Amino acid sequence: MARPGKHWPMVEASRDEASLAVRLYNDPAEVRAFEGFVVHMHLAWLYLLHAEFTRDKVDYRYWRRDNPRLLEKVDGEPKRYELASASASGGPTTRTRSGRTSSSSSGSATRSSTATPSNSKPSPPSSVGKHNRCS
Repeated sequence: MARPGKHWPMVEASRDEASLAVRLYNDPAEVRAFEGFVVHMHLAWLYLLHAEFTRDKVDYRYWRRDNPRLLEKVDGEPKRYELASASASGGPTTRTRSGRTSSSSSGSATRSSTATPSNSKPSPPSSVGKHNRCS
């Protein structure tokens, strides 16, 4: 039997988070069922997206702009793509683990000088904040 890929534990963690989200939502005794659902479903999608990047050998960590050989760190851990920036247009620009760049049309993005800064937030869609009213 073939050995499972390195991405498989992330897929299982994603499934666990999604089932926890549904359990919290369906629990009538839970006071904040909706908030728990949103948080855990968000984590489930994030883990699934990271599993896909791992499977496709895409490096989904942020690299420092002043020294591209070093990773950006948050609390001592490498900073990884957030769900909003990774899911919109294939994620921030990146490179594969082998050092090669890959095109964003295949689901992964390329590393370039026009990368989204790690401290900036992606702009919201144009429909955010607009209210559709029926006449």
